[in-house]
Amino acid sequence: MQMTISKRSLITLSFLLIMCVSSLTAFSIGMTNPETNFSDTIQANSVAYPASDLILSDVTNYVAELNATVKSNRTIFLETYGVASFNETIVFHNVGEDSIKYFNYTLPNINTEKLTFIAFYITNESWANIYTANASRSYAFSRYVNYTTYRVPFTPTGANIEIDSTYNIRVLVEFAQPYEVSFEEHEQLLHYQEYLTPLIDNVPIINGTTLVRKQGGDRFEDTRYEITPTNETTVTVYLDAASGTLKWTNITRASFNISQSYEDDFLMNVYLSSVSNTQDVTRLANTMLFKATEAYRKIEIDPYGLVRITEKQTIEFLGPEFPAEDELDTINMFALNALVIVFPQNVTVLNIFDEVGGLNLKYMMNEQQMWERGTYNLRESTFPGHQGLIIFPRTPLYKGDIMCFTIEYKLPLEDVLFKEQGTINYDLKISPYSIINWTIDDLTLDIVLPKGAVYRYHTYNNPDPYQQLHVSYEKKFYFGTLGFKRILNFKATAFSGNDNTPLIINFNYSRMNVWITYLIQILAVGALIAVYLGFRWTRKFTREVSGEVDKEFIPIDEIREFVKQYEEKLGLQDRIRETRAKIAAKKLKTREGKELRFTLEKRLRKIEELLKTAKVKLVEYRGRYKEAVQKVEINERKLYEERRNLIILQKEYRTKKTMTKESYIQLVRERQQTIEKLKNDIDGELVSLRLLTES
Repeated sequence: MQMTISKRSLITLSFLLIMCVSSLTAFSIGMTNPETNFSDTIQANSVAYPASDLILSDVTNYVAELNATVKSNRTIFLETYGVASFNETIVFHNVGEDSIKYFNYTLPNINTEKLTFIAFYITNESWANIYTANASRSYAFSRYVNYTTYRVPFTPTGANIEIDSTYNIRVLVEFAQPYEVSFEEHEQLLHYQEYLTPLIDNVPIINGTTLVRKQGGDRFEDTRYEITPTNETTVTVYLDAASGTLKWTNITRASFNISQSYEDDFLMNVYLSSVSNTQDVTRLANTMLFKATEAYRKIEIDPYGLVRITEKQTIEFLGPEFPAEDELDTINMFALNALVIVFPQNVTVLNIFDEVGGLNLKYMMNEQQMWERGTYNLRESTFPGHQGLIIFPRTPLYKGDIMCFTIEYKLPLEDVLFKEQGTINYDLKISPYSIINWTIDDLTLDIVLPKGAVYRYHTYNNPDPYQQLHVSYEKKFYFGTLGFKRILNFKATAFSGNDNTPLIINFNYSRMNVWITYLIQILAVGALIAVYLGFRWTRKFTREVSGEVDKEFIPIDEIREFVKQYEEKLGLQDRIRETRAKIAAKKLKTREGKELRFTLEKRLRKIEELLKTAKVKLVEYRGRYKEAVQKVEINERKLYEERRNLIILQKEYRTKKTMTKESYIQLVRERQQTIEKLKNDIDGELVSLRLLTES
């Protein structure tokens, strides 16, 4: 038996499907949590006041030396992938001053343009809990010709500290690519320059230590480091190149002030050979120079117990250029041949590919301790409790070369999802990106909540005052699952490893929501099938009884003219409203905006005359055509009233403040939902008329 489907049947089925999707849309909007307090931007916990941008060419006025002392311990890490950071402890002892409220921490403007992170932690107790003592601290900074100074209060209240008191200070700083690159004897040489000690204004250092640690196969050029001890500074130098440590001890210096120039103080110059001679891809520890220009991460919660993650990166190599012909034998030493992505412990890699196709990674050690081809290189990393995935570019990368790749993987839901006791609320706790040591110019993160979940709020536990996450929230219909998913979208720039701290998404997820969501889908599909079958049976029964069905006359030309003029009218009205908004927001010059409005309104008046004529001709056929025209006009009047009421509500809230912010947001949301429903009803009537002309 062969079944054929007529054109009329397909049109009927399409119309019913559109109506079904519209009902699902309305239901999904109704499930939105009205109590959601949504913010467009997440500001880091430590808020930096705006920089004064003060430029001084000659500073002569400064406070005399304070009756206080400082002991310092600075460790500088020349890290993998070109990032440099330092972690230092400062012991500030107030010997005899009675008006000290804050300290001035100063960096020379050697690397500050490449600064991606700085944080201060202060306590007058032990070091044990310093990261939670005063982690959220506000401070201001000023930029001078040679220095950038951070003014940091000792206490949250900004009160004077006591005489003979001691405060412990922890400072964390990170720079992206703060190196000068040169090449000597077929090797890449990095030059890093910084002050040897922290600079605390007007306070002498009575004892200090500074260490520089390198990565893996890197080598200190022990004959190339330079120091310039002046300004009453003394120091002892200790070099242990084998252990990867360059150390200065017994540092003392007179009090610092911003009137000094670089030449008056203790500059540290470190030269590092950053190309390892080893070809062992499992020990990729030399200081390679690259960054990600773009990165996208999609985290999707699967209600069946998994989190599926897709990561896309575009990386740019910043190291040496392609070598001359006589240096091609050293190709592996110059180029970027592999990189490592660090994942949580229980990750399962599903796929890796670039713009060409699947990346068949080269080697992995099997149970017999033998290397085999064609498997994903996922193994234990140097980060405790994490795995490292080695990725090989198809060809070695040289300066300016770009590589785009995508990784798909999954991990158990219980590793990142936590339920609040006695509630239906859940916390998704996950970092914005995989553990990284390089920087990302533009980061985009999408978190897709499971179907039936209702978003509540989010928290970003990052102490970096330089970083903001810009957030948007939307609902998208997925036809494959006949349902809506709520998506949180985060965007950040100059994103670094120190910014990669936990992001917490709180949502509620009850079984009732899930069952209602799936029940509505089942009922909608069932109703669609039932109506379709009933329609088919009715037509068949009518044919059998009457023997022949008189074909209804359809005024095709009149319908097309009415729909055409009405759609053009709606489009012109939208353009006029958009033009008014641009003029109000000063995105369009007033004169140009008025001329554009005059042109659009003139065209609208002409269309309304044509529409009036088309409407009269179509209504003459009475029946469903007259009814359709009346529905469109009634919905249009309601739409006008709702838009006017929304404007009145917004003006009343701005001027009179007669309601709370929560009540205002809820009323605005209800008005907007009504407007969208009326627009959908008008579009539905026009679609119904247009379908008649295609039967």
